[in-house]
Amino acid sequence: MASHESSKSTWPKGARAAVALTLDNMGEAADLNRDLWPKSQPVGAHYSVTKVLPQMLGLLAKYDISVTYFIESWNLQIYGDFIIDHIASAGHEIGWHAWQHEAWSRLEDESEERENFEKSFGKDGIGGFIRAGAKGAGRVERYRGFRPPGGLIHGSRTLNLCTEYGLRYLSPAANEAAIIPSETGKHSMVILPFKWATVDAYYYMDAFAELRRVKAEYPAEPQSPTVLVERFKKEVDLAIERRGYVSLLFHPFLTDQPERLDAMESVLKYLVEMRDKGTIWLARNREIDEWVREHPSLLSDDPQWDHDQWR
Repeated sequence: MASHESSKSTWPKGARAAVALTLDNMGEAADLNRDLWPKSQPVGAHYSVTKVLPQMLGLLAKYDISVTYFIESWNLQIYGDFIIDHIASAGHEIGWHAWQHEAWSRLEDESEERENFEKSFGKDGIGGFIRAGAKGAGRVERYRGFRPPGGLIHGSRTLNLCTEYGLRYLSPAANEAAIIPSETGKHSMVILPFKWATVDAYYYMDAFAELRRVKAEYPAEPQSPTVLVERFKKEVDLAIERRGYVSLLFHPFLTDQPERLDAMESVLKYLVEMRDKGTIWLARNREIDEWVREHPSLLSDDPQWDHDQWR
C-alpha cells in the first residue's frame, strides 16, 4: 500500500487494517492428486472433515468469525452436504482451490490450465452443483475468488482465464494487495494475497524446510504452535501499522493436534480483541474485494509477487 495512505483510515468504520481468516484444502483431494491415497481405501470420511473441521467451525461460531474457505471442486460431489450444511450455511465463503489441488505452477500448457477451469466450473464442479434444481442451488454461491495451490500463477494467462470465468479476485503468494487492470481494459482483478509467514504449513510441515531456509527466518526443522501464534499476531500488527491487508491461513488436515487447535484459538482471540476495539476489519475476502473495488485508489497495481516455492 502506498505510503501516502498511512495517515488516513482506509477501511470500513475507521478500521486500520483488513484481515481475512482463510482455510485451505478439504478431504482427500490433495492426496489423490499426488497418488498418496491408498487405492483400496474409500473416500468421503477423511479425518479432517469428520473430526477436525467440526472443531474448527465450532471455534469460528464461538467467536462469531466468518472465513473464506478455498475448497477443491472435486469435493462438491464427495462432501457436498457437509459444505452446504456446515460451511456455507454458517456464513462462510466458498472459494476455489483448483479441481483436485493441482500444483498450479506445474500446469505448464495453457490447455492444462483451461481444462482445470472447465472441469471446476462445469457440470462436475460448481456449475453443476448450483444449477437450478441441484442440491447447492440457492445455498452455495458461485466462486468469486481463486487461491492457486502452491501460490504461483502463469501471469496474464491465468489472470485472463480468471476474468473469463467470472472470478473477481485472486489469492496467490504475494506481498501486497493490489488491483491489476485487465489487458482488455474492461475488467480488473483484485489481488488479495497470502504470505508464507501467515500459512500454518510453513511452520508445521517437514516439506517446508527448504522454504524456511530460503526465507532465512526459521531453522529448517518444523516450528511449534507457539512460534506460529507469535508470528501471526506480528503480521496482524504490521498490517495495522501499515493500514493494509493480511490473510491468515489454516489447513484442517494440519489442525489435528490439540496444541495446534489451541494455537488457532489463540489467534482467533487476538483477532476478536482487535475487531471489537475497531482496530481491524475482520471480513471474508468477498467483502474486502467489494470494498477495494469501490475505493480503488487504496491499492497499487503491483502485488509484489512471491516466486519462492516449497517443492
